[in-house]
Amino acid sequence: MKKLTYLLILLALGLTACVDDESKGITTPLPELSIAGSDSETMPVYNVYYGNEVTIDPGVESSSENLTYTWGYGTYTEVTTGSFQKGDLTTISNEPVLHFAFPGEGSYYVHLTVTDGTVGDMMEYRVNVTNYYDKGILVVANSADGQGNLGFIKELTAEDIAAGETWRLEEHTLEAVNPDLEVGTLIGADRTNAASTPFTQTPILIVAQDDRCYYVNSTTFEVNSYSLYDEIFTGFRATHFLSADSYASYPFVYDKNMGESIHMQKAYWFVYSHAMDIYHYKYDDVITGYTWQSSINSKTLSPVYVDYSIPEIYDYNSMFGRFGTGDLLAGQNLLMVARETASSTLHLVTQSRENPLELTQYTLTSAYNEDWTGIDFVVPDGGKTTYTASTADGIPAQGTHMALAQDYQVAFYPVDNGLYAYYLLNASPRLPSTPLITYPAGEEITCLNVNVATNELYVGTYTEATGRGNVYIYSVANLTSGNLEPTHEFLQSTDRIVDIRYKN
Repeated sequence: MKKLTYLLILLALGLTACVDDESKGITTPLPELSIAGSDSETMPVYNVYYGNEVTIDPGVESSSENLTYTWGYGTYTEVTTGSFQKGDLTTISNEPVLHFAFPGEGSYYVHLTVTDGTVGDMMEYRVNVTNYYDKGILVVANSADGQGNLGFIKELTAEDIAAGETWRLEEHTLEAVNPDLEVGTLIGADRTNAASTPFTQTPILIVAQDDRCYYVNSTTFEVNSYSLYDEIFTGFRATHFLSADSYASYPFVYDKNMGESIHMQKAYWFVYSHAMDIYHYKYDDVITGYTWQSSINSKTLSPVYVDYSIPEIYDYNSMFGRFGTGDLLAGQNLLMVARETASSTLHLVTQSRENPLELTQYTLTSAYNEDWTGIDFVVPDGGKTTYTASTADGIPAQGTHMALAQDYQVAFYPVDNGLYAYYLLNASPRLPSTPLITYPAGEEITCLNVNVATNELYVGTYTEATGRGNVYIYSVANLTSGNLEPTHEFLQSTDRIVDIRYKN
């Protein structure tokens, strides 16, 4: 930046290089003063996360003492490509080195003036303030004593990496931002949208505990408010959290012991009981409808409601209400269920109760019955495949959750410490006989999820010996081509993991 030289006496003397003291006949050289980089036409750039201080050491060199520093800042707004408008300056410090936390995210310019009263110099810097929690991966975990632990893996940009940032899992993020907050048992968390007007979408993070939900700023992790479930049903304790609900358009929690659901109004921060009957039955499990996890307006499809003891699966129709599979699955154990990404089609894997090696895969769709008085589940032509498995096959336990990567026609599921890849959309699907990946003995798979937008598989495991959780991130393309190395891994990095999902 160009220098600003204070020659208060010398202006009257034609900007000479010396001060001439006529009373004594002595010529005094001007003091020397410069700020590092002040002869450049470009501003140095600093990047800092919101809430953290930026530190700027101007590198002043001066032959004088008793220097005066004046630091100020203003907004720095790009009005056209490469053209910026500076806002008014606010003085913030008179210290030789600046330590300052900006009031919000955005771009700012920092203006420094240094003078000894005779000469001076000036310098400007650009500071970009971003939110650490802007984009990344949420890791929901709980300690053995039920303390919730919301972790975050920041998605690093090229600038972050150039600045020396490394991929890491930050634990207890809610407490870090909200020091007085005590986090209980976490059920889930997801970033969603709140619409206070028809055309206004505001991102918000919903964090669900077993006894309450928090409405959280999705980029700063500051808690805005919370709601207690006891406001709706006394003694309600959530066992499931679902952020994708195409029926009621709001997230909800479910208590499988009480057989009740509580919905969350995202824009105005309150909870309520929805009138639809499907939310008021007892189910053994509620499996989330598949979710595009990387786009703000693409929370799609409905949950799948499961009763393993009968077994039966339930869905909902706006005209006819709740409907189920009836006796279609009689005499079988329901092992796994997945819903396709872009349709309401379900894929089921069942096991004969009389012959545990007799397995069946069903493809189910829904259609109006013959007299148009209701909705039934339908098995289309070719939608049922029964075969005899081997004792060596990876047969999952009843109620195992699959993570479907539909672009690659593969679903991943766990058996103990083995991760299996099941090509359930093949013409003759059958469970694999060997695991794709085997984790160390004593390491249990507790969570699987697929980020559809990036086709990444998130795997959470738990090491019994240490009481700590591990996160592995894989490229689905790599897994299906034989490259089994994770793109990132975070070992012994959190507590027991119950959910992993992308947040933008």
